[in-house]
Amino acid sequence: MSIVEINDLTFRYKNNFVFDNFNLKIDRGSWVTIAGPNGSGKTTLVKLLAGLEKSYSCIKILDYVLDKKNLFDIRKDTGFAFDTPDNFFACETVEDELAFSLENMAVMPKTIRKKINEISKLLKLEDILKQNPYELSGGQKQKVSLACALMLEPRILVLDEALLMIDINEREEIFKILKDYNVRKKVTIISFTHDLDEAKYSDRLIILNDGKIVVDGSFPSVFEEELVMRKIGLEVPFSVELSKKLKLYNLVSDIKLDLEGLVNELWK
Repeated sequence: MSIVEINDLTFRYKNNFVFDNFNLKIDRGSWVTIAGPNGSGKTTLVKLLAGLEKSYSCIKILDYVLDKKNLFDIRKDTGFAFDTPDNFFACETVEDELAFSLENMAVMPKTIRKKINEISKLLKLEDILKQNPYELSGGQKQKVSLACALMLEPRILVLDEALLMIDINEREEIFKILKDYNVRKKVTIISFTHDLDEAKYSDRLIILNDGKIVVDGSFPSVFEEELVMRKIGLEVPFSVELSKKLKLYNLVSDIKLDLEGLVNELWK
């Protein structure tokens, strides 16, 4: 059953059409990665889903039509983490930033405190709760932005290049946390990125180019369209490229999405 449904979306900036009769459905509880080069339409699509750009086409989220009347009901169950979190910070400390959205929803202070403790421990933010979010490093800011989104206990989590500034090892740990949310709590995750390495935890990969879907499929079959990805300027993960070559010599049984999986297959 679809939790996000876009029907015949047409959108343009002045005379430049970004989308023309664009359609997309995303299933409840799935993790969908939407990738594409600069100018493919990713950023515009994020803004449309967040209600930051007005669409005259039918977009339904959580069974609500996305319009001014339903925007609050949609946002209370949808968490957004953006690539430039500075633009969305509103408070003088990380702790207040985490509490901000729940305070606006009149959640009890005791419940807010419990949630702050839980999320800050999960993402290892305990040591910076009293710091000004604007004075943090880029990676720390992105972690705070993600934490704010998780505070809502969202049914949908939208990530817009949201983890790129975080240290690669820590990023992997966060992706594992998000996968647990996806599987255990049935949170639908929609991740927008240009880095296909980030897509390995998702169920479905959609490649956009010039406002059109050029590749759409499940892992690892989607990487059979490697030539299409390269043509539009996307780098295929090294582990995928290498395992495809090794598969030709029957050294591995299938395409691997990460080096650890590839090494384990070779050592069997």
